[in-house]
Amino acid sequence: MELGLLPALGGGLGELARSGQVSRLVEGYLRPYSRAFDRVWYASYARETLGDYTDDPVLQRTVRVLAARDNAPRLARAAAIPLTHRRELSRCGVLRVFQVTGALPAIMARARWGIPFVTTYGFWYARLSRPGPSRLARRALERAALRRAAAVIVPTLELSAHVRTMTAPDRIHLIPNGVDLSRFRPRPPRGGRGGTVLYVGRLSAEKNLSALIGAAAMLGRRAASREARAGSLRLVIVGDGPLRPALEADARAAGVTAEFPGVVEHARIPEWMAAADVFALPSFTEGHPKVLIEAMAAGVPCLASDCAGNRALVKDGETGLLFDPHDPAALAAGLERILSDPAHAAALSANASAAVARDHDLARLVEAEIALLKRVARR
Repeated sequence: MELGLLPALGGGLGELARSGQVSRLVEGYLRPYSRAFDRVWYASYARETLGDYTDDPVLQRTVRVLAARDNAPRLARAAAIPLTHRRELSRCGVLRVFQVTGALPAIMARARWGIPFVTTYGFWYARLSRPGPSRLARRALERAALRRAAAVIVPTLELSAHVRTMTAPDRIHLIPNGVDLSRFRPRPPRGGRGGTVLYVGRLSAEKNLSALIGAAAMLGRRAASREARAGSLRLVIVGDGPLRPALEADARAAGVTAEFPGVVEHARIPEWMAAADVFALPSFTEGHPKVLIEAMAAGVPCLASDCAGNRALVKDGETGLLFDPHDPAALAAGLERILSDPAHAAALSANASAAVARDHDLARLVEAEIALLKRVARR
């Protein structure tokens, strides 16, 4: 059986590489897919080859990238994929859409050849879309895709309830996001504690990073607590995005020690987590954040905003701390609590890593996904 893979609208291996995520796709998904299917076709929106990102001979034999032939706009490319690559895609038993925004080629292939498709609905997209034609078009695509999908994968119960309004309940499958437990695992105990606060992700408005800088400034203005050494607190903000220059300027103006190393390849993220004393995720909204699962697996005490996606992962006071994302003082209090109470921080870490090992083993979850793909595939 052959499998077709469709990334999010405009996506491709190069785009994932620019955000440091290509190894997550290659190791976490392409490798098990290549063992489960005779051939895997990856329809990219860019002119690229798999060899640009891996030299693994097994993957080179099984996985083929269907590259764009020009620099057409992404919607034009989406509509062209089933036509340009009809010979390859028409052979597939099932199509896997990584996010519902990339479902247009799957809808067309289903209408043309009757190929079933499975899509992920990993985020409540309307919460980020600006009002206007773009939001209306996205909602129309969502509804069309969810109604036609043979199966919809959702990572949380909240998203399941939302999708249930647009498709049959028996098509919805709860498969949470996972983490490579061989790569992200609890670190050995450190000899001493510092004040390094780590964030990993996009530097954009919905991530609420100005609140993190404001909280660090608050701690810097307070007298040092018994063990937190608030005055030596250091932020490490990994990633890139449109707000990076403004955030760097804000940190300088507030007198906050902050490091902005840019995008880090996913395979190196465990090194950064091993050097952190707290992982902070202050976002206003999240779907089911993989990076938070990774931090919990790595045994970093986690402080996350009290939004639906984070609440699905963090049990407040047991596997991490939650705070109101609109209240920088609450974020500051959470940082101080973790940094000043090593015993409590260690308990949060141990509970979190145990919960991730139980519920978010990527290898096991991808096998469940492969079993679903084979069940709905065209015979």
